Parts: sequence; C-alpha cells; structure tokens
Amino acid sequence: MISMQDISVSVIIPCFNHWSTIPMTLHSILKQTLSVKEIIVIDDASDRRCPQNILSISSKIKVISNKQNMGRGYCRNIGVKNSSGNYILMVDATNFIEEGFIEKSLLHFIDKKVIAVSGTLRSITKNSTISRWRSRHLFKEHSIGSYKVKSCMLITYGTMFSRDALHLVGGFNPKLRYKEDEDLGIRLKKKNLHVIGDPNIAIYPCRENTLFELLERYCRWYMDIYEKPSISGYLLNLRASIKPMMQMDLRDNDIKSLFISLLVPHFQLYFSIKTFLSFKS
Repeated sequence: MISMQDISVSVIIPCFNHWSTIPMTLHSILKQTLSVKEIIVIDDASDRRCPQNILSISSKIKVISNKQNMGRGYCRNIGVKNSSGNYILMVDATNFIEEGFIEKSLLHFIDKKVIAVSGTLRSITKNSTISRWRSRHLFKEHSIGSYKVKSCMLITYGTMFSRDALHLVGGFNPKLRYKEDEDLGIRLKKKNLHVIGDPNIAIYPCRENTLFELLERYCRWYMDIYEKPSISGYLLNLRASIKPMMQMDLRDNDIKSLFISLLVPHFQLYFSIKTFLSFKS
C-alpha cells in the first residue's frame, strides 16, 4: 500500500501564451483533496511575462522563464529538474482537473510496474460545431464508457508520473517540440513499465478552441515523432477523413462537422511539411 504521508507531488505546467486559461488550471490543482508540494510553470518565451496576479494565487507557484521558445520536451525536462516531489503531475495550461484527480491517480501506483497514470479528456459543453467535433474525433468521448482502466500510449495533458521512472529512462527528449510524450512512452515500454489510462479520472478543457487551434491540436496528436510528409500519408489521412470521421458526423446528424473532417487531411499535409522543415532547421 502507498502511504499518503510519504507522498509529495510536484506539478509541472508548460505554458506558451496561455495566461488567460492557466488560472483555471491552477485553481483546480489547489482545490485537490491531497495538497501539492509545489507548482512549477515553465514560461516558454511567451509574448508577455507572466502576470503578477497569477503568481499571487499561491505561494506554491514558481515560474521558470525560457529566454527563447524551446518546445515541450525541453520545458518538461526543466520542470522535472527543478521539482522535488516523488510524484510529478503534468498538466497542460489549457486544461483543468477534477477535484479528486491526484488521489485517484495515486491509487494505481500500488502496482510497482505502473509508472504513469493519465486521466480522460471530457467536454464541458457541446453547443458548437467545434466543440462537438473535438468531442467526437479528438477526445473520442463516445468510447469512454466502453473501456475500463487499461494500458495506453503516454500522454501528458493530465498525467501523474513516478519520479523514479522518469530518471530511469533519462526523462523527456529536450529536442522534441511535439510528441515528447510518445517518445518517452516508447522508452518506458522497453523497460516493461506500464502507462495506464483511467476513464474515471476527468480532465476538462478550459475553453473552446478556434478552428485553427483545433486542427493544429489534432495534427500534433496524430503526427509521427519525426514527421515526414508523403503522398501515401496524405492519401491515408484523406481516406480516414471520409471513413470513419465523416461517417461518424453523418451518424450523429452533424452536417457542419463534415466540413471540418473534410479539411483535416489537407491541414495535416500543411502541418506535416511545416514540422518537417522545422526539424531540418
């Protein structure tokens, strides 16, 4: 059994220009049933400095500012190096977590092979076309009720880690601006360590996305670690946009969502080229 008295939790939040949503993230962390030791915000060279009112929310909050934009892998590593908890909670600056998130997550670490526990993203409302599309194709909420706690690929939008496991595989790859979580998950799997997802632990978005943000987010989630554009990849994405994506939109009688699904493969090609060129530079 895990003794709660022996547990200390550090929270790491990478942030790039998300000062409008991060207060909601911070308040959800400070309202947890198990108090956290510290909250480290990594400002990845945002256009403006962290507002003073955010720092005044709690004395537990510490901001580390990068001199230039370094990407998610670098930010997460810096956060881990500057934290001291024996468990580390990674949360995106655009999400907030349910009140019992930390306690529910820690229960899974009774199994010594479990080194990371992720919650499940859920929509607050589905009143707009973008929020409905996001729920259906990005969060995949239609499938949440059909599975139990299970092994999954590593994600970091709301995940509790064992610090020892992160050290064991050398942490996140600081060179990866995206997919740093998938890369880490592959290395953990090679060590026969388990990453699990729990559908009973909820994470919520702080706000609705714009169409551009939605498409970019979808591309980040489903791109390869070292993205390389190709005609075959484009055609594969084009087929997927028709079946199952547009097929699901029609099933739900959501005609407006069809246009977003149709746009996705073309945006993926653009994003793939953009990312590939950034890797080369």
